[in-house]
Amino acid sequence: NPPSITYSKVFGEEIVNAAKTNNKLIAITAAMPDGTGLREFSKLYPERFFDVGIAEQNAVTFAAGMAANGFKPVFAVYSTFLQRGYDQIVHDVCLQNLPVMFAVDRAGIVGEDGETHQGILDISYLRSMPNMTIAAPKDLQEFRMLLKWGFKFNSPLAIRYPRGGD
Repeated sequence: NPPSITYSKVFGEEIVNAAKTNNKLIAITAAMPDGTGLREFSKLYPERFFDVGIAEQNAVTFAAGMAANGFKPVFAVYSTFLQRGYDQIVHDVCLQNLPVMFAVDRAGIVGEDGETHQGILDISYLRSMPNMTIAAPKDLQEFRMLLKWGFKFNSPLAIRYPRGGD
């Protein structure tokens, strides 16, 4: 049986909660508002929700621009698709030390999503980037705490988490 509470659901709950008190918090997706847990955020805060379509590179550069202008962007993306924005993460986010948070969903082996969705490379390429912090929660409780901390963190941050729940 699938878990009743998933990492994506918790992410969606926590970003909505954080947005209540932080009007600079924005959410970005690359055509995955449901899969990443952002649907509720998009309904409650449509002026702070941006779906750039299947354009991960654009999402990263857009997040960098928003961060450079005082916003706290959170780009929710499947791990395997984040690698499409590698150059933009390095040049537009990390070298500028901008407070962009990457919510790296489907990190690790994700089973039924198929071989194209296995998020197994993100640690290897993100760890070499300047100013990047990577976090991986051990369970949903720690995930909630990391998100609350991450929404306030002022440097590049990637929080990676698996598909499913505890």
